Amino acid sequence: MHPDARNGWHLAHHEGEPELLGPSDAPGRGLRADWRELRVPGGVQALRGQPLGRAVGSQARTAIDATAGLGFDAFALAAMGLQVEAIERESWVRELLTRAHARALADPALAAVAGRIAIVAADAIAHLAAHAPVDVVLLDPMFPAKRKPDAKPPKAMQALAAVVGADDDAEALLLPALRVASQRVVVKRPRQAPPLGNLKPAWTIEGKLLRFDVYRGGAPV
Repeated sequence: MHPDARNGWHLAHHEGEPELLGPSDAPGRGLRADWRELRVPGGVQALRGQPLGRAVGSQARTAIDATAGLGFDAFALAAMGLQVEAIERESWVRELLTRAHARALADPALAAVAGRIAIVAADAIAHLAAHAPVDVVLLDPMFPAKRKPDAKPPKAMQALAAVVGADDDAEALLLPALRVASQRVVVKRPRQAPPLGNLKPAWTIEGKLLRFDVYRGGAPV
């Protein structure tokens, strides 16, 4: 086992590309972040009509993705025209995120969208506490969704759960997010999970596997 492995996973590099390698992965077959997968037929209007776009709303122009992970939600927000700060505190995950960003900036089809994203290495709780207001804050903390015993999570979920672990301080993110978001805080949750911090959202938008709990921003908390 690799000396730096976390629950069997470790950060490796293959042909200049960072990847998270699982216990049975061969070099080059690990988890990477590649935003080129995210071209959406129908463009911005299609994204706006999806659950994330509806949760964020049509008036938002600036956003913080406080738990950026591999950056797919941050990219979707930027594709809708928002200026996005993508915060990721875990160094291995952030290396994949930063590489995906650089690759997108070099791709003429993605460069304009990627140019609206700034990656921030920080603890999100402290970063939000000192931040000027933005329109929307997105939270997507790790949460163990209930699954059938024989169901195997997707590779990205396996890797992130192993490397990042449970976000034990996720509930502490909600109040700073409510302070800094002038319009909305959007929390991505498994469909059957309780609300973050058991704080009832203003409304909820259901997806097939997930839901988005929406809180009104600017809360005097």
